[in-house]
Amino acid sequence: MAYNLLSFSSGEVLSSSKMNLLQANFTTLTEQNSGTPRVKFLPRAWFSMTASGTLPAQQYNFSSVTRTAFGKFQANFSSTLVMSGTYGATWGFEFGAGHSSNVIGNITLFTMASTFIKFKGRNANTSSSGDTEFPMSIIIWQE
Repeated sequence: MAYNLLSFSSGEVLSSSKMNLLQANFTTLTEQNSGTPRVKFLPRAWFSMTASGTLPAQQYNFSSVTRTAFGKFQANFSSTLVMSGTYGATWGFEFGAGHSSNVIGNITLFTMASTFIKFKGRNANTSSSGDTEFPMSIIIWQE
């Protein structure tokens, strides 16, 4: 699919063929196909999972998540990612019992390769810490 340089006149009615070209441009841009404008720090893969590691429908470029031990997971990419230049991971999670809880949670990302990432859920309070499971979301991005 090729990127098409489009121009429109002010007040022009968009025909279905021009709307299709816009959709094709959007697709090539999001997939960063050759010849498209370069977007920096575009997400290359992302997912949201349940506490047990199940991948609901909210994922892109991940094929599976495997629980390797309690609170530890490996997420496998659907296609090989070339990790060069500037790249990284951003994550979010749902954890805790609100402001009355003294337990905090976080995600530790400890291996990032071209075909998978390994990570774990962690919790801690004033007297102990350990691996734990909670719903998580991870985004892999690259410049």
